[in-house]
Amino acid sequence: MLATKVLASGITHLTDARYFAAWEVDYLAFPLGDGVAEAISLEYLNALREWVEGPEIVAEIGLVDSADTWVETLSTNNIKTVLLHEDSPNGVAESLKDKGISVIRQLTIDQFRKGDDIEEMIAGHPATDLFILSFEEWVTYKDVAEGAIFGVEALNRILAAHQCLLQLNLGDENPKAIKNLHPVAGFAVRGSSEEKVGYKSFDDLDDLFEGLEVFE
Repeated sequence: MLATKVLASGITHLTDARYFAAWEVDYLAFPLGDGVAEAISLEYLNALREWVEGPEIVAEIGLVDSADTWVETLSTNNIKTVLLHEDSPNGVAESLKDKGISVIRQLTIDQFRKGDDIEEMIAGHPATDLFILSFEEWVTYKDVAEGAIFGVEALNRILAAHQCLLQLNLGDENPKAIKNLHPVAGFAVRGSSEEKVGYKSFDDLDDLFEGLEVFE
């Protein structure tokens, strides 16, 4: 088992799904719908989920203006959690919540966004249950710790006030140590394409999961 919550998004093939499920992540998010990168069909999602058990299945539906087209689809396919793009209106989240669907929202953090910007965005989405603070791929934890981007003070302020998962290149840092240093709800990672069918190296993720592993 893992020391904290982990969400894995962008799941498009069985190799990723089985790897993350074996590590007992809390959420598996599958990209669906128009405008979502590498979106898969609901039929394929349901085929993949037959091979895994444990994680909450999440529909990564991206940027949507209305929940109406999704509520029945989610209910029919027994999906109770969605992952929204940061620009999806709060009204969409409210409508989904009214139907018993939990809402996760991803917020992208680049060199131009400051702590105040992210706090303002979070305040504008009160119906969201859980946020992913997704830093650009080139940003490392060391960059944040040293104040080169965003800064630790702003990060801690946001994490203390809201339920947030951290999607950030940790470098050589111990994830348990970071969890103990910051009031983070957990971590988020993203799947990627296979090198060939049925095969993929997970060297870039093994350190995170091995660092979070706890033994009962």
